[in-house]
Amino acid sequence: MTIEEIELHEIHPSLQSFNRDALKLQQGDSYDTRTIIILRSDSGQEGIGETLGASDTGLREELDPLRGTNPARWLAHPSLRIGVATAIYDLVAKNLEVPVSALFGPKLRSWVPVGYWTVSQSPEKMAGEVEHAVQLGYTWLKYHTDQFHNIIDQTRAMQEVAPPGFKVHYDLNFDGTVEHVAGLANRLSEYPVAGLIEDPLHPHDLTGYRLLRSKSQLPIVFHHLPLGGREAVMDLADGYMLGHAPVGQVIARAGLFEAMNTPFMIQNVGGAITRAMVAHMAAAFEMATMHHVTDTFAWKEDVTVPDWKVCAGTIQVPDTPGLGVSVDYSALDKLKSSAPSPMPQALVRVQAEGIPRAYARPPRARRDALGLDPRGVPGIGDGYDNRVDMDYWYDDGSREFSELWTRTGVAPVICGSGV
Repeated sequence: MTIEEIELHEIHPSLQSFNRDALKLQQGDSYDTRTIIILRSDSGQEGIGETLGASDTGLREELDPLRGTNPARWLAHPSLRIGVATAIYDLVAKNLEVPVSALFGPKLRSWVPVGYWTVSQSPEKMAGEVEHAVQLGYTWLKYHTDQFHNIIDQTRAMQEVAPPGFKVHYDLNFDGTVEHVAGLANRLSEYPVAGLIEDPLHPHDLTGYRLLRSKSQLPIVFHHLPLGGREAVMDLADGYMLGHAPVGQVIARAGLFEAMNTPFMIQNVGGAITRAMVAHMAAAFEMATMHHVTDTFAWKEDVTVPDWKVCAGTIQVPDTPGLGVSVDYSALDKLKSSAPSPMPQALVRVQAEGIPRAYARPPRARRDALGLDPRGVPGIGDGYDNRVDMDYWYDDGSREFSELWTRTGVAPVICGSGV
């Protein structure tokens, strides 16, 4: 079997309406485009994969060496991005007439845990996210915390609507200290909904991780691993995350985590194709017992059949050859011709206790020159439990909005003055 044809299709699926604006305003155009990868063999079989983003990000150059080769040569290759590897595994598994999970070893579980993901929002919005996650069948919600939101207020609001057993996964983005995070974790542990904290410290602060784990009343999860997973040998965290890692790395680290009896999770953002690949890997790795994150639900449409549903926080692993999903070409054609949703016209609005509101242009997640820095707003500074909240002021046609929109095009407006 050799790879004869390679196709790339850029699609622009619509985001779900319930949190579309929040995703756009904080993530920019990150979710606007996905690229579907199709590999066809000389025997007429088809392997599919996908990547987040456009096809002009070096993807074509990465795929060119595959043409005319046996796809089995590329299994667990260390240089292939996960979306390309997905298409390789799908093609090889179909040729062998086995599910993709069989290429990683015996299937250990038929249902794998998955988690819901969102961005940090006001407490009432976070409560709404929990309710939506529950409606979709999830039992875990992960979100990126923000220093312009009070994590205790958010948790209190989520606790009020969360059913028993529902848990929240806090991603602190590497910018805490041992003292602050330990205190935060212990306060959060008073709420049954509080589940775990990810990436609380700088990834190279290994001494800090060991100390924090001894002080924290919530489990700690370590993501970007500078030692390649050897952190598990050092007992630095209660669990580990592998995000968008090449398949060869996932296999090697899964073996290490199994040897240390340490759980891990996989985070690969994408549609149903990505979710299928994650499910097959998690089905075969002993310690892949944590909630895996793909954000597949964020889009209200896709290019694959069949559609999988989340049941009690898990998804079923297909037993059919390959990934268990295939391309719906009519849907593919539709989404290729669709346009990305426009960026909402809105201002970031921050209210800290005791000072006037501060305003800035979104998206803040890009950390562009016009964004707000918590340390540059009076009364906030570092930390996730400050008396502060952030929301968005949508263009209401008023003169006040128009004037502030113009001023924030130069710099954020803080305490009534341009800074």
